[in-house]
Amino acid sequence: MGSYAWVLYALGAFLMFGITNFLLKYASVKGVPSIEGTVVLWLATGLVGIVAMLVMVVTGRFNPEVNPALAGLNFKYFIITAVAGVTLALGMYFLKVAVALGKAGPATAIALSNAMLVAALAWCILGEKLGVSEIVGMVLYAVAIIIFALKPLG
Repeated sequence: MGSYAWVLYALGAFLMFGITNFLLKYASVKGVPSIEGTVVLWLATGLVGIVAMLVMVVTGRFNPEVNPALAGLNFKYFIITAVAGVTLALGMYFLKVAVALGKAGPATAIALSNAMLVAALAWCILGEKLGVSEIVGMVLYAVAIIIFALKPLG
C-alpha cells in the first residue's frame, strides 16, 4: 500500500459521502424535513463516535504507554478536533438543507468543493506547497462546479 494509501482512504470518503448525500436527497424526497433529518443524522454519527470511543478506551488507544503517538501530546489540542466536529455537524446541516431544497448533484458538488479551501488554508497556515498542476486543477474544478451548478444552457 505504501505512500499511496491516502488515495484509497480518499476514495472511501468519496464513496461514503456520495452514499450519504444520495440518502439525504432520498429522505428529503420522501418527506423527511431538513431539521429533523439532520438531527437523526447527527444521532447516527454520534452513535458511531460513541462505539469507536468505547473501542479505543477498551483497547488503550488513549493511553500514551500503549499508543506512543500520544506520548508528549498536550491533550488540549484535542479541542481542535472538537471544534472540527462542530463545524462538521453544521456543514452536514447546511448540506442537508441544500440537497433538500435544490438539485442533489450541484448542491453536493458545491459543498464538497471544500478541497480548494482546505488546500488554500494548508498553503496559508501550514506552508504546504501548491504546484502548478494543483493550482490548474483547482481552477478547472471551480469552473466545472460553476458550469454544473448553472441552469441548463440550452
